Amino acid sequence: MAETKHPVHKLIWKHFHFSGKQRPIPWGSSMRYTRDKLGRLFFEAGYTKGAEVGVRKGKFSRVLLKANPDLHMFCVDPWMPYGGRKYTKEKQDHLYEVAQKTLEPYNVTFVRKTSMDAVKDFDENSLDFVYIDGNHLFDFVMEDIIHWSRRVRSGGIIAVHDFHYGSNVEVVEAVMAYTRANHIDPWYVTKESQPTAYWVKP
Repeated sequence: MAETKHPVHKLIWKHFHFSGKQRPIPWGSSMRYTRDKLGRLFFEAGYTKGAEVGVRKGKFSRVLLKANPDLHMFCVDPWMPYGGRKYTKEKQDHLYEVAQKTLEPYNVTFVRKTSMDAVKDFDENSLDFVYIDGNHLFDFVMEDIIHWSRRVRSGGIIAVHDFHYGSNVEVVEAVMAYTRANHIDPWYVTKESQPTAYWVKP
């Protein structure tokens, strides 16, 4: 097992399967364990206050909330138009309505702001976790990780979606640069077509 001090690492090893004598960075599941398992992990860790940055229809927020009845989730997304005709104001307003309906049964606060505007509303060390799935360009990913990590308490988890090469190579580069510069070891990645990288805040 990874040489770590915080008990959350033990829960990670309980819910995700790692194997191999060589110690990789990041630790990757040897079997297909997806980000959905984070919901149960957060529940068993006693996390009750978290944020998702980049919510769209609210599907993954619902996964986390269903697994954790005590969770208060902050759903951060500007739902603003971009990309020409692909995401018009009408389209984004519709997605916002879908997210509200999807998450209606749960304890949710919607924050309809850009990531960097929203992060100002949170005190440092006030969240148990943050799940980042916003703009996938390097500068934006790095900015999200830097600023939202400060809002997560020690022993909480920072997670970043779409950690895979190809169309999301800039996400990979941002995560690799941040973890290396901040000497984060160990850190982990789910095994699925669109993996999630995550680590425990010291």
